[in-house]
Amino acid sequence: MNTPLNVPGQTLTSQPKGPVRYRLSSFSGQYETPYIEHWVLQLHGVSSDRIDHPDALNATLDQVVADLDLTQVTAHSHYFGPGVSTVIILSESHLSAHTWPELGYLHLDLVTCVRKLTADKLQAVLRAAFAPQEVVVAQLVY
Repeated sequence: MNTPLNVPGQTLTSQPKGPVRYRLSSFSGQYETPYIEHWVLQLHGVSSDRIDHPDALNATLDQVVADLDLTQVTAHSHYFGPGVSTVIILSESHLSAHTWPELGYLHLDLVTCVRKLTADKLQAVLRAAFAPQEVVVAQLVY
């Protein structure tokens, strides 16, 4: 497992190869937790037309969900002008997206209870959908 980015006293000089993984567990360790994957995805250098219009963003996110073989239940968006926040409820859990078009930045949190996603698959789907200059991936495993 890679060293987490938020370790006090450590300086990260470059982005690690592959996703940074964080293992989480209940505080005392005495409680059972379900299998959960939480992917944190940062997309930099995204064209503002892709992320500043709710309809365009939602259409792209619908395609992302389909390409990842996930099942959308419902979605809700809010336009801030600039910027959009969207939450998609999935049968497998949820996807949230928050955009800063003035910075060319898209932040995604994807939480699932299934073992079907990989960092490589996520990067490939997101690069095809949003054409970012850079994708940063972190994974929380519960």
